Amino acid sequence: MSILVNLIMCLMILAIVGAIVIVIYAWMKPTDNTSVLTDERTALKLVSLTEKEAIFTTEMLLNNSGVEDAAITDVFARPYLPQEQYNQATVYSNVETVDRRRNDNYFEALILQAKSNRALIVTLRFVANDGYSIKEAMKNMVDMDVAIYYNGMARKAIYIRKNFFTVMGTEISALVGGSKDVR
Repeated sequence: MSILVNLIMCLMILAIVGAIVIVIYAWMKPTDNTSVLTDERTALKLVSLTEKEAIFTTEMLLNNSGVEDAAITDVFARPYLPQEQYNQATVYSNVETVDRRRNDNYFEALILQAKSNRALIVTLRFVANDGYSIKEAMKNMVDMDVAIYYNGMARKAIYIRKNFFTVMGTEISALVGGSKDVR
């Protein structure tokens, strides 16, 4: 009987040690370290201007400083411009890689190698509301935060991360000719 008890105790100890080793391995195993470098984005550029619409772009890097490759499955921008804050224009957004531009508002998934980056281009399209021209609508534009969301995975679970940048209202106004005041 005592041999059976000793055998069961040894098996239990081995199972506990094995579980601890697996948890430590999973916690310590390398993964990607992906981020969008919003602080290093390019200046906003006006690419199109009509009576009712203004289209701007800015570029930034999607960077993987980790030691593992990352599968980036989706990237999209979310401008924070609620009508309660500013109701003279509506803003739409799109994110693409600079080398794979698309016209269907779709982000093409990619593998981001370890210690590498890809250039992203963020497009912001402002459409004037309520009978305003775009120049009139942009005259009093407020500062607007934009969140860049990205989904990815490496050896660990799928993740969703976001980084923010701010578009200054005076910058937009100056680019469309609606204001002379530039910070």
